[in-house]
Amino acid sequence: MNCHIKHILLVFCLLTVFTASGQKANPDKLIESILESHLDKIEAGTDVALIVEDLEYFLDNPININSTSPGELARLYLLNEVQIRLLMAYISAYGPVLSLFELKSIDGFSSELLQKMQYFIEIGPANAEHLPFKEQFKQANHQLLLRSVGNLQKARGYQTKDDGTIPYEGNRFRYYSRYNFLLSDKVSFGITAEKDPGESFFSGSNKSGFDYYSGHLSFKLNKTFENISLGDYLIRAGQGLVLWQGYTTGKSENVLGILKTGQGVRGYTSVDENFYFRGAATSIKFGASAVSFFYSKKNADGNLVFSDSLATHFSSLQTSGYHRTSSEIADEKTINFTNAGGFFTHHFKHLKIGATFVYQHFNKPFIRSTQLYNQFRFTGTENYTAGVDYLLNRNKFVLFGEAALSKSKGKAITQGLILHLNDQLGFSTLFRHFDKDYHAFWANTMAEGSTISNESGLYFGMRFLPARSIILSAYSDIYQSQWFNYSTAGPAHAWDIFTQAEFQLSEKLNVYLRFKNEEKEQKFKANSRYINLPERVQKTRLHVQFQASETVLLKTRAEHAGYNGQVNENGFLIFQDIQFAPKQLPVKLTARLAWFNTDGYNSRIYAYENDVLYAFSIPAYYGEGLRTYLNLKIEATKKMECWLKLADTFWTDRETISSGYNEIGGKHKTELKFQLRLKF
Repeated sequence: MNCHIKHILLVFCLLTVFTASGQKANPDKLIESILESHLDKIEAGTDVALIVEDLEYFLDNPININSTSPGELARLYLLNEVQIRLLMAYISAYGPVLSLFELKSIDGFSSELLQKMQYFIEIGPANAEHLPFKEQFKQANHQLLLRSVGNLQKARGYQTKDDGTIPYEGNRFRYYSRYNFLLSDKVSFGITAEKDPGESFFSGSNKSGFDYYSGHLSFKLNKTFENISLGDYLIRAGQGLVLWQGYTTGKSENVLGILKTGQGVRGYTSVDENFYFRGAATSIKFGASAVSFFYSKKNADGNLVFSDSLATHFSSLQTSGYHRTSSEIADEKTINFTNAGGFFTHHFKHLKIGATFVYQHFNKPFIRSTQLYNQFRFTGTENYTAGVDYLLNRNKFVLFGEAALSKSKGKAITQGLILHLNDQLGFSTLFRHFDKDYHAFWANTMAEGSTISNESGLYFGMRFLPARSIILSAYSDIYQSQWFNYSTAGPAHAWDIFTQAEFQLSEKLNVYLRFKNEEKEQKFKANSRYINLPERVQKTRLHVQFQASETVLLKTRAEHAGYNGQVNENGFLIFQDIQFAPKQLPVKLTARLAWFNTDGYNSRIYAYENDVLYAFSIPAYYGEGLRTYLNLKIEATKKMECWLKLADTFWTDRETISSGYNEIGGKHKTELKFQLRLKF
């Protein structure tokens, strides 16, 4: 016990991050840190690709700071709504910006923020907005993306059973294609199509080709009608208690990044088949106010319950998006789901206030199982949720929050503060409370649980720069549930702590040390009944990044995971990465060799991998073995790029991999990805 306490104290003394004004922020590292910081959410299918898509576009097509719009600035994911408003007012009052660091005179624009922004903006002429439409059209971005992914080994679901049938209807490859047209924030048009592994293609239940199709058209009509969206779109409003679709910020190494910046309505380009609307939406601006309305009607996958061959209700929504087996195909698009509502915002100089309302209706009753954890969850055919939010931004602090109420009279509230005392020291805190009977299907805010209900918590974060080359950060989050959850046998308490110290030892050498501790009460079976027992997971990581030359980047990591529950487990991971980008050739090569050894799945360790563009790979390392991957990018011409990734995991402690229809015989699991992008 004393050993563990000394271990924690030692790490705390060494640690506690964030970015310093004296350190350079690399855009690739910035994007990668966003992905790796939210492993759990990415693993669950959160659409982070939209962030990469936006930032990658602005790296190639920087925003002209003197000729931009609030919607375009919001897509940087760096500015809140009040900061955007103050920036636009500054340019209106004082004329074109002549230098990026001139903006430091605006409330809330720190040196650190401006260093991050510099990669994605440029200082251009103020009249660029007034170019003829034909000239603007020539600067538009067209791209066609084609991708194929598959495992070389055949899983059991693709093999013939004793009765002569094959469980999965289609082959083991994923096919993905997307065309997108983007003209800054004025016009966006896109078509996306995807077939998952195991789904049929131009046969069986998918005679029209792909299993999933999506399309959208979004355009800015004029300064009043800022957005009109047709087809598939997503909405992000307030602080996420009522309506926020897609990626959301959470607990991460960015300990001060707890604030949401609503982007309103935008076209949908992801392959997640659930978290979006299909219909029409419009955003209207008048002076300092704006209002948006939306209507959506689409089919969702649901588990129908029958009585005398008649479907009387459904017991759950299926969100995997897979339609491979006969049972999955039977659940496909069985529920009609209607959503309608709107949101309103009004800006003062330093204050933004808003309100959001959403109405939902199912064509069949939603009646869940009688498990205790379902007692206060939504049941019926219709629901509505309303909320009000605000954001106050002054020079050194940002104060924000939202309060919401659902049809069940369940309430939810979140209240946060971000305080920048100076460029060296910052604090953040966030209080949240969600009633156990609060119902909001599209809520997505900072929380431990996957549903925004039955949780209360208090988060505190700190970032400190004691020296030019040292960044210290830490957070603590204490939370509890009032009622049963799926993983608990009653009300439960939990506590998370995170600390990290980053050292920029030279221009070429960066090192960080991280420690994370999660303690929570979980459901375990004891003497034929379920009870809550404490469970603890501790992870310690040492990461070294060395720029060996202009063309070679080396990354080395060692990580330990310790699990304490009904059993104790330990896990270890060591990997070596190399990135090679020769100046003479239009290629970039990334490779990894990783060794892992864990006692079980509870001590698994996640690690982000470089992948093909807009795709993400964050595998869980568990068991004993080696993992290697090779990722090659070739820029054949300025308008054509291709990627090839080969990844193999070799387990030394088993003869079969996975289970059920995903079971693979043997010790190897090998994945091959190919992607082609055409820009024109």
